[in-house]
Amino acid sequence: MVELNPLMISNIEAYMNQAKLRQTTLTYIASRIPESQITDLRAAFTKFDKNGDGQLTHQELLEGIQSVPEIKLSIDDIEKAMKVIDSNNNGVIDYTEFIAACMYSQDYTQEKQIKQAFMYFDKDNSGTISAEELKMCLQSEDQTMTDEEVNRLIGEVDQNCDGLIDYKEFLEMMMDRRKMKK
Repeated sequence: MVELNPLMISNIEAYMNQAKLRQTTLTYIASRIPESQITDLRAAFTKFDKNGDGQLTHQELLEGIQSVPEIKLSIDDIEKAMKVIDSNNNGVIDYTEFIAACMYSQDYTQEKQIKQAFMYFDKDNSGTISAEELKMCLQSEDQTMTDEEVNRLIGEVDQNCDGLIDYKEFLEMMMDRRKMKK
């Protein structure tokens, strides 16, 4: 029997209040963590994923969270979680999205992984992330972002207001566990 750690659900709650770029970066990091380091999160996902299809539906997430008696989330909170965690907006929570949300307070955001994530976004190796680079990284077939949305993401992190995210700003965003949406 898999015991679900209430901290995982608390992590999901905290994840929901993070800056969008931080959520995206956590998803990138989650996609590269060796399975051996996240066995407890894998077990939790498997317990939630009743039909074993590798995705959590709204109902599976609801039932999974409600199966942890220590967690007192409203239906509205769970629906908000579903929307926030479903970063590619496909209507379900994929494994990597779940891991990203649950690992918030875990020690998976080591500087080495943060540096790799920064380098992923910094396509031209200039030492900064521009709006164009961010837009290129975040767009996919099923998700497009407007210039305004990309500029808002940069604004959440850009402390010196130069329209770019340098590594220091990026690192601070990732290391500050209290970093909330503006």
